[in-house]
Amino acid sequence: MLKVLVVGAGTMGHGIAQVAAMAGHHVYLHDISPEALEKALAKIRWSLEKLKERGAVSSIESVLSRIEPAKSLEGVARDADIAIEAVPEDISIKKEVFKILDKAMRPDVVLATNTSSLPISEIASATARPQRVLGLHFFNPPVLMKLVEVVRGDATDALMLEKALDFVKSLRKTPILVKKDVPGFVVNRILHAIFNIACHLVNRGAYSVVEVDSALKHRAGLPMGIFELRDFSGIDVGYMVAKSLAERDILFSQLCPLLERLYKQGLLGVKSGEGFYKYTAQGQRPYIPKEPGEKVDVVMLLAPGVNMAAWLLRNEVASREDIDAGVKLGLGYPKGILEMADEWGVDLVVDKLQQLYLREGLILARPDPVLLEMVKSGALGKKSGRGFYSYES
Repeated sequence: MLKVLVVGAGTMGHGIAQVAAMAGHHVYLHDISPEALEKALAKIRWSLEKLKERGAVSSIESVLSRIEPAKSLEGVARDADIAIEAVPEDISIKKEVFKILDKAMRPDVVLATNTSSLPISEIASATARPQRVLGLHFFNPPVLMKLVEVVRGDATDALMLEKALDFVKSLRKTPILVKKDVPGFVVNRILHAIFNIACHLVNRGAYSVVEVDSALKHRAGLPMGIFELRDFSGIDVGYMVAKSLAERDILFSQLCPLLERLYKQGLLGVKSGEGFYKYTAQGQRPYIPKEPGEKVDVVMLLAPGVNMAAWLLRNEVASREDIDAGVKLGLGYPKGILEMADEWGVDLVVDKLQQLYLREGLILARPDPVLLEMVKSGALGKKSGRGFYSYES
């Protein structure tokens, strides 16, 4: 059993605290707002009651007894074995938290941030020991999502990474190792590559929102359409992540005008009643029939995700197995993006990317050298016996 400090009692913070307590760890949950702490504990109880109804938890009180609300951060920091920061996505706030944790906690303790888009190394710069700082990116909701991205900062020590990987496994979650601190890590880079180009296609009038989502849901087997997902997670959240990626990475520098327009008009998705779709009732999901997606080029829609996965491989950010696990567990795709590419044929993927690049002029669609070399060497996927994976004839 570890003593786990979670800083920030918002949606992610209280979810991570619940997961750690359910795994048998003792949790200190800190927030500067007593009201936020109170609400967090009420939400955890509600979640545990739902899990008990499904037989996933035997004793609610036993789990709750392992979550200790903490008003003083320094007081509990001295006693904790690992710290996970889950405060708002503001780098100045995060750096302030890490300054306090660095001074208060033992030097052998992992300091983790749950950021989804900010640079780990910049957060680590607020500490005297950047070697113990890393990313633990849980997916929302943490109680249900099995994936955690374990992100190495520029200075992260190998021993600290091992401790973090072991901790994630103790939560009965699946970690994937992100070996370099690149914007968007693994899953968000792939997701935003797919979304950005789909959004540009809709903005230009090549497809409608419903046509894209219909093809992805009913033909590719994705759990949600790409625009449906953006509405669900929040247009504001998506825009801020897209802007952060654009500022830090030239590949994402061409923001989609349609996303920017919705954000500036306050059409933030489900939470505001309108985004890419309109919502007239709480909990309503958009109606996305099969027919509109029947003539849409599914490979063209997902090819940018393959392209980004190839970029991740070429830059040694993650292994092919971790990339595919991330897509399946983090996005709910029925197959990994590289597995899909091998089934379609890498040559077909390159052909679709070249069409997109010539027609749209988007940097994200320029075929990665990895893909071009695979086509040149005949590593086309299943049909040639080898691609991203090897296949028996």
